[in-house]
Amino acid sequence: MDKSNFSVEDFVLDTEFREWILSPNNKRNLQWDEYIKNNPQSLEHIRIARELVLNMPSPSRQLGSVKIDQLWDKIDKKLDGREQKQEAKSFPIHAEATINHYSRQKSTKPSRKINFQMVKAAAILLLAFTLGLMYFTAPEQEEIQELKWLTYSTKPGVKSAITLSDGSVVKLNAGSSIRYVQNFVGDTREVYLEGEAFFDVAHNADKPFIVHTKDITTRALGTTFNIKSGIGGKIAVSLITGKVEVKSAQVPEFIDYLTPGEQINTLASGEAWEKRAFDPEMIMAWLDQTIIFDKTPLPEAIKMLENWFGVSITVLNYKDQHLTLSGKYKGETLKNILEGLSYTARFKYEIEGKEIQINFQQ
Repeated sequence: MDKSNFSVEDFVLDTEFREWILSPNNKRNLQWDEYIKNNPQSLEHIRIARELVLNMPSPSRQLGSVKIDQLWDKIDKKLDGREQKQEAKSFPIHAEATINHYSRQKSTKPSRKINFQMVKAAAILLLAFTLGLMYFTAPEQEEIQELKWLTYSTKPGVKSAITLSDGSVVKLNAGSSIRYVQNFVGDTREVYLEGEAFFDVAHNADKPFIVHTKDITTRALGTTFNIKSGIGGKIAVSLITGKVEVKSAQVPEFIDYLTPGEQINTLASGEAWEKRAFDPEMIMAWLDQTIIFDKTPLPEAIKMLENWFGVSITVLNYKDQHLTLSGKYKGETLKNILEGLSYTARFKYEIEGKEIQINFQQ
């Protein structure tokens, strides 16, 4: 392209010129040095265009009214010859040195008058172009929404069902809680669980449903599954329908996908990881008001009874660390359950309100 007759506006709009002014290097300096040598009549246009380029705002940010006024003032003063601008230290200096070199040479020759009305008109067009470019390329400012966290908890002895804003249903076992952002702001639906809950997730392919249980995350779209966080950091994720992704935040290689009937058993912090089939009756029993002990260690069985009935149980003379309990109790009272377990485990019990004492026979 022939640049010998370039105006101020032409220089400002020229990509190669702007690159030289804003990101000078040896190749560009030599190129424009040669141009000025061959086109000395363009030197004044280049000098003005350089100052305009340096003062052009970035398209990624908006220009306020004060800044616009300041820019107009700079243009007017420069065109009227009323201000000798001192460059900021952060501006590139290679282009300035090249221009000044030829300016000094030109000062020894008769000066050529510049049509400042034409230059000022070009500056007006340039400013309009800059503002238009910024308007159409500046990213839209997203409205920052204040996040409101909701927490639902169940006391020991109490179970509850909650319908979330997306239509998903969460059934909380006794002594459990969930926490999540109201209306699920963002690209995901994330829930933080403590205890045990059954999830019936509303399908939304564009917004995955994620459950955080300590450092284990379970990701689903439209699915039903049960998550239990037990004593000792044990976590069990059991899939009823659909498909889920289960992974550990602490151990990247611990990641798996479940199909219906499969279960992940793990520990917080990824200390263990096991995938296996499960018995749906065992996992879903609590939703049917049924307690099932299947060779359940005594400490775990005690914790289940405390949560289920909202009581405190004290155990005395417990010496057999390998003792397990078995039995199925649907809709039974605590007294009936203790009565049934006492025959096989050989203990006596006393109930005083919400305080239970179990005493193993010596």
